[in-house]
Amino acid sequence: MKKLFVLILLLWSSGVFAKYDFPIYEWEVAKNASPDTIYGISFEKMKLEKLPDDLENFTELQVLLAGKNKLSALPEFITTFSKLEELNLEKNDFQIFPKQVCSLKSLRILVMNRNEIAGIPSCIGTLSELEIIDMYDNPIADLPESLMNLKLLKEVDLSGIRFKPAFQEKWRN
Repeated sequence: MKKLFVLILLLWSSGVFAKYDFPIYEWEVAKNASPDTIYGISFEKMKLEKLPDDLENFTELQVLLAGKNKLSALPEFITTFSKLEELNLEKNDFQIFPKQVCSLKSLRILVMNRNEIAGIPSCIGTLSELEIIDMYDNPIADLPESLMNLKLLKEVDLSGIRFKPAFQEKWRN
């Protein structure tokens, strides 16, 4: 049993189980580094009500994890993150889908589950690289038809959402 634990630990530390080809830094570490050398930042579980202004300097970001906070809006500078591929905003206080997300043309993964978002804007259809969208457990009343434009979409999680019969009928046809 001890040998198995050591083997798993070695594989983990070697990156065999790594999800990314680069490290995801906690903000306390990232903010002291050269911004152009950081590709992933985590703000998870920091009880943030807004993202720090200094984040604007990290224009090479590919992954931004800001789940489990108290965010209700995104800063406008987020639109300059042209290389961002994954954005996780799960379990925050969003009531309105942040339209800045629609400017992130490289976005492949969008996680916004467990917020209070009532609708997804039609601009979501411009995110042509989007493969995964997780909107689980939001009170979404309607989906834009522009979702049909997302040809690379592989996974959509809308579980926990109760759509009205008229909505269901519209999307069946």
